[in-house]
Formats: sequence, C-alpha cells, structure tokens
Amino acid sequence: MKSKLLIWILCFFSLGNLKVLASTDYGLHFKSHSVPGNERTSLSLDENFPFQVENEFIIDFQMWVRNEPDFGAILHLCTNEKQFLHFVFAAGDNNRNFPALVFNEGMFAINTNIEKGKWVPVSLHLNIKENQIDLKYDSRDTTMVVPLRGTKDITVSFGKSPYFSADVVPMDIRDIKITRDGELIRYWKLWKHNGDVCLDEVEGAVALATYPSWLIDNHIEWRKIYAEKTSDRLDVAFNARDALFYLVRQNKIDILNGISGNRNEVSIVEGYPAMEYTDHMIYDTLTNQLLSYSLHEKLVSALSVDEGKWSLSERQLDEPRYYNHARTFNPSDSSFYFFGGYGFYQYKNNLYRLKVGMKQVEEVAYTPVISPRYSSAAAIVGDELYIFGGRGNKQGKQEFNAHFSYELCAINLKTGKSRSVWKKKQSTDMLLMASSMYFEPSDSSFYAVSLKDGGSLWKVFMNDSVWVEISKPIRNDLVHQDCDFSFYSSPAYHKLYLVMDKILSDRTHDVAIYSINTPLLNDNEIVQTVNKDSASVWLWWSCGILLLGGAVFLLYRIKCSRKKVEFEDTKEDNTQVEVLPVNETVEEVAVVEKYFDRSRSAISLLGTFNVRDKDGNDITGAFTPRLKSLLILLVLYTEKSKQGILTKKATDILWSDKEEESARNNRNVTLRKLRILLEKVGDVEVVSDAGFLCIRWHEGVFCDYRMALDCIRQFKENGDHGDDKLLNQILEILLYGPLLSNTIVDWLDEFKDSYSSLSIDLLRNLLDVQRNNYDTVLRIADILFLHDPLNEEALAAKCSILFIQGKKGIAKSVYDRFCKEYKDSLGEEYKIPLCNLYK
Repeated sequence: MKSKLLIWILCFFSLGNLKVLASTDYGLHFKSHSVPGNERTSLSLDENFPFQVENEFIIDFQMWVRNEPDFGAILHLCTNEKQFLHFVFAAGDNNRNFPALVFNEGMFAINTNIEKGKWVPVSLHLNIKENQIDLKYDSRDTTMVVPLRGTKDITVSFGKSPYFSADVVPMDIRDIKITRDGELIRYWKLWKHNGDVCLDEVEGAVALATYPSWLIDNHIEWRKIYAEKTSDRLDVAFNARDALFYLVRQNKIDILNGISGNRNEVSIVEGYPAMEYTDHMIYDTLTNQLLSYSLHEKLVSALSVDEGKWSLSERQLDEPRYYNHARTFNPSDSSFYFFGGYGFYQYKNNLYRLKVGMKQVEEVAYTPVISPRYSSAAAIVGDELYIFGGRGNKQGKQEFNAHFSYELCAINLKTGKSRSVWKKKQSTDMLLMASSMYFEPSDSSFYAVSLKDGGSLWKVFMNDSVWVEISKPIRNDLVHQDCDFSFYSSPAYHKLYLVMDKILSDRTHDVAIYSINTPLLNDNEIVQTVNKDSASVWLWWSCGILLLGGAVFLLYRIKCSRKKVEFEDTKEDNTQVEVLPVNETVEEVAVVEKYFDRSRSAISLLGTFNVRDKDGNDITGAFTPRLKSLLILLVLYTEKSKQGILTKKATDILWSDKEEESARNNRNVTLRKLRILLEKVGDVEVVSDAGFLCIRWHEGVFCDYRMALDCIRQFKENGDHGDDKLLNQILEILLYGPLLSNTIVDWLDEFKDSYSSLSIDLLRNLLDVQRNNYDTVLRIADILFLHDPLNEEALAAKCSILFIQGKKGIAKSVYDRFCKEYKDSLGEEYKIPLCNLYK
C-alpha cells in the first residue's frame, strides 16, 4: 500500500513536467565500441553501495539498443556472497547475438531477437527464498533457478564493470526503478542531472556515471553526428521530410540518416551537375530530386536518387559567382529563393527564384535594392522574404572596406518592394550566418546560426533589434578559405541540423554535421535540485495537500446545495532548494535555512530573467525584448546611481535605430506598457524626474540583484567575520547564478563584468576565511564554480576537503571534469596534478 501511494504521488506531482518530458529525449547514452575500453560508460546505483534485501528484489528499466554491433554487457548484480549475475547480449551463430543471463559460470539464453531502435521494457526479479530469477525482456519471460539463499545485499551497476569484460552494449537506459519486498525504494529517471550524478525521485539517492552522455543535453548543445575529410569533389543537400543528408560526389552519393546515423551509397551513372563547387545544391521534397543550380548561368540539373542520372549532359566548369548566398523555400509558390553571395571579388545583392519543375533559374527584380552582401540568412514569412546579417558594402566591391550588416531586411515577393525592418547601429557580433533561418510564430522570432564562436544558435526577433544566443557554441574554429555553412530544420523529428563544409587552402574539404534537439532548453532546466530530506518531507506535504484537497472538495459538495461559494486557490509549498552547478558532483548537503522568495512579486536578474506577479504567476512571457531591455536598464542604472539613467541615454541605447521623434514616441509607449506590467508585480514604479528615469522600490517586491548588492555591502561593512545569517544570505543569493547569463546585449557587458568580479572576489576571500568549516567551504566552492567554471582555488578547496573526508573517488571525478572543461575552453591541458591539490 505504501509503495502504491508513493507511486501515485510521484505521478501526481510529475504532471507539471509531463509536457516537457514527453517532448524531450532523456536517458543515459552508454558509450560503447566506438570509444576505447577505458572510456566506455558505466552507471553505479547508490554510489555502488549495496541494497539490503530479505525476500524480493526487482529492478525495472527501459533500454534502447542502437543500430551498431550489439555484443556486450548491460546490467551487473553482485551479492554479499560474491555471486555475480550479468544481463548481456551474447554471441551466437551466424553473427546473430541474443539476450542472456550469466550467473557465475553458467549462462541461460533467452530465445528472442534483440530489439533495436525502440524503447524496450526490461524487468529482473530475484526471489531469494525461492532461489529463482525471472527476467522479462520485451514481454518475453525467462525463469532460472539458482542458489540465492544467504543473499543479504546486492550491488547494482550498468555498462562497463570491473567484474566483466570491457564490452558494453550500444544502448541508452532510462527509468530505473528498484522495488524491495513490494516497496518502491528508488526511481532514477536519468533525466535531469548534475554532471556525472543523477538523483532518484524517492530519496535523492545518487547514481554515479563515468564517461556519461545524457540525452537531455542534446537539447542545450550541438552534437556532432558526422565528420569527414576529403580531397574529392563534394556538395551536401538535406531532405527535411526524412532527415536525410545527401553527400554528393563525382560518381556517387552517400546518404546519411540524420536520426540513426546509417549510411547508404548510390552510384551516379550519367550526366553532370549544373555546378561542381560546393554550396549549390538542394533537395526538393515535392519531386524527390536533387537539384544542382548555377545562379550565374541560370542552369538547373536534376537527379533522381533512384536512377542516379543528372539531367544535364554537358559538364559545367564555371566557378561560382554567388558563394555563400542565402536561400530558403516558399511553400506558397513552390519555389526556392536565393539572395546575395560573393564571387570574383564582388559582393552581390541579386535575388533569384527556382520554381519546382522548371529547368532554369530566373532573376527577380525588387526596389529599392539592398546593399550587397554574402553569408546572410533568409526565411519567408507570409509574402515577405526576410534577410538577416551578412558582410559586404554598398559598392559591392572587395576593394572597399567591408562591414557586417546589423539589420533585418524584407522583400515583398508580390509587390517587389523592399524595406529595412530594423537596423542596429553598433554591435561587436560576427554576423556571418548560415544560409537559412526558421520562423518561430509564438514570439515572432527567427532561429538562425552565426559563425561566432565556431557556430552558435541565435534567436533573432522580428520586431526588435535584438538577438540572443540560445545554445552552447560549437567552437569549430578551423581556419578555412571557403565554406558551405547551412542550417536545416526537420520538424517531424524535432531536430535542427548544421552543416559546416570548410574548404581549406589546398581545396580539401573538412566536413562536420551537427544536430540539436527541440524544444531547446537551458542549463537551469536540466539541473537536478538537491534536498537531503526531500523525499520524506515531500511525502508528508503531498499527503497533506491530498487530504486538504479532499476536505475542500467535500466542503464544496455540502455547500453548493445552499449557495455558490468561491474558494481561494491553495498554493503549493514554495520552499526553495539549492541547485548545484551542472559541472559539479552532488555532495551530501546539510539542510540550510532559506531567506529569500522569488516565487511572487519578484524581478529576477540573477541566472535567467524572470518576473513573477503578486499571485506567483510567471509573466516573463509578457515582456517583449524591448520591454525586458528597458526594465533591466532601469534596475541596473538605479542600483548604480539613485538618480537612475538619463532619459536621452536610455533612448540612445534602446532606440538607436530610429529617428529622434520616432524614438521618443516608441520610448513613451514602451514606458506605459512597462508601468502596466509592474502594477501586476506589486508596489514598484518607474519614475521620471529631472531628465532621469529610475525604479522606485517599495515594500513587498523582491529583486535578487538589488538584494545581492545590499547583502554584499553589509557584509563588507561588518568585516570578513560577519554574522552567519548574513553569510548564508549571501551564499543563497549568489547560488542563483551570474547576472543575466542568457541575455546578450552590448551595453550589459560592463554590469555583468562588475557583478562577476564582485562575486568572485568575495567568494575567493570567503574560501580562505571559512577554510576550517568544511561544509561551508564546499558550498562556497560549488557557488564559485557557477560564477567561474575554471576557478583553480575552488578546485583546490573542494578536492582537498573531499580527500580529507575520504571521498577520493568523488574528488577524482571533480578534478577530471575540471580538466576537461579547462582543455575545452582554453585549448591546453591543465598542468597541476591532483596530488598537488591535497597539500
């Protein structure tokens, strides 16, 4: 009964996450034969501590086997009597492997096929009294009788094991549940995590992974799915309907499945493409043909993949005059559109159209002409072709200085009229863009990819001169001479793809294809919260809420026969819990009193931007990019000076792309909208006085940035040995994270730098002051990593204390992740050995 109640409550409180969970991949990806044996993945449940057992022990999980050689280990159980049970895929005849249980020296085969490419339920049931093991694999039951009496505890792990061969099945694992004597005692979703650690949903128990690859991380960072270096001729096209890449060579086509990674080869038996250079090929899903095109010659050559024949019979040797043009497809007229490009020392601003089924490209006239440029991104919304970014000049000639185009333009395809949607006067970002972008109607923005930091996904807003980075950068910074930089979307498979075909000075190709899953997430959405006593406290609260809900329902039924009664909503418990940085191992954390509440009447700038109204509703989505920027600007400058910011300066910063009268009108409209929104937050107002704009705070409204500065100021005034309450308040608020980590605008940099410097200096000082308080030092080190992931003082402090506490394995894990982060960020090895950090 207890386990059923717990399962019901787990389901009840998971409803808020079901929407995200259903639309995201999750689980642990086990690295297998594709990496060296010492880099293959393992997962130890309960940190490899044994589970105490009496009668029954059941482990349930789901597994997905990838389409690779499938020999190897899956699950390992070790008893207190040193009996070993392994669930494996064993080698069979005729290269056909099969599932099997290996118990000590005996093996029991399971007469069924290995299922691949789908989630398969697995259940292993140990009945100690009956000396019996039952295995259910994809609905196939197998029973074996083995000597289990005397078993008192069992250690459980997945993947690579010191008790078995180094071979690991190429698998993904999720939803691990442990049931003991009828009671659910563990449930690891393998969804949210903290670096190598995932906590179970019942008691917060640790599952520790080595060399992990978490599937949910594919929603926040690009994953390389293909790489190649070749001196052969090569162009790449994409079939968005089936998520297939066509790597077109001189005599053959390699077809790469963007989901499974499988590859097929098709021969080209006849004809020639219209262009033999890269960046001039598309796939038409309406006719199921590859189309090679030459904008200069206005030629098209079509190839049916099944037949392997190009429609052009004569070879075309012209070099391209429109390298790195923007391109997109318009479903309204079933046409591809191409804009701009570069070739023979000239920048282009021509617009071309290729109608499906036609054998020629046609030029499309428009006025006024847009300044020539290359490496722009294009998308079609309604009747308009939108063009963002690029590099060039108004003369269209390389002899003149080139510059980035910090603007969004539009060409009406029906009227032939162009317009500047918005233009930003100043920016330092590199606006060399992938050739296409994709419109997101929910917030009127475009997804686009920039070459900045070797490839980064941006959200570009249609109605505001703002773009923000929404993925971790790829950092493919290979120097190149030419480049095919193409961005694709496959909505049916919830994936975005990026092709980077870099042509080097010797004309060889260095090709990489990357993917990222949608919906896109940020770091905060995949970090698992930590609360030492969360399970028992949460269970009691859950039962209390259920009982309260039943009482309210009963009262309602009694009174509704008399008169209509309104009930106030019962609000959920908003006790906050600490969130550790993603790159840190979760330690046992003492219960720490919480001082601040960001759940209602709150404006949060630390971590990510968030606004809550008086009733606790999240109204962040009501803030357009311009409203958000104005609120942030006012808060930051008010904390810098009580007068706030000069109205003219605010106008110049936020409306620099508009004429004076238009900027003033837009400012006044935006201020009016902001005041209306702030009324929902609480007693906070925007004040205009003597040419300045500022924020006036009153009782009941919380701003974490303002509170952080105030606490730090008080702490400095009291000296380094201030009271513990103030110290804990500072640590709690610094745990929220850096200032506006996901907001990227030029004027914000000085505030970010100042806050980071203030936070890091204080934390470094606290490491020294609190050096004899181990729990506090561990907290400080974790928070310091959040603000400075490469901080060596935090590394030394944490590893030293973990070593003193006898947690050498965890110390080694912390050190290894730091070294990897160090090398990925700085391009060089971390030179200080772990042993030196203990001294």
